[in-house]
Amino acid sequence: MLKYGIKAAGAAGLGICLYDAHKQGRYRSQIESRKGNIQAGIDWFDNTRNVNTPSQFNANVKDGLFNFEIQNNFRAFINSGIGYVKGACEMMFNDLLPIGLSVAAIATKGKTSSKVAAGALALYSTYAFAKNILGIGVSNENGKI
Repeated sequence: MLKYGIKAAGAAGLGICLYDAHKQGRYRSQIESRKGNIQAGIDWFDNTRNVNTPSQFNANVKDGLFNFEIQNNFRAFINSGIGYVKGACEMMFNDLLPIGLSVAAIATKGKTSSKVAAGALALYSTYAFAKNILGIGVSNENGKI
């Protein structure tokens, strides 16, 4: 019965870490998509304001290209994917220790090794809860210059 509890704790730990990575990836994808759209909009707008020759046709074509680029979703799609990968990988790197302990609790065959991994995961979870949720050990001076 204890071995199933250990495996469940490992699965829960891994699930929490993957959930956080997914949410961070979604958040970062929105940021990257918006940053790319804003930068492209600025670049294309600058292009429409600079005409080498006083040609109304060229100005109309540039305005048309500007409108096309503003409504173009392909760049946002690509930047969104890049941002998702960046955010998810960043979060998984930050959670490397609990991911490793969770995988060790799930994957190890021996009773002792899985108990050690589950115990270490429980200690880490207690520490993370006390620090990140309850604020124990966190200075009030964080973020102040």
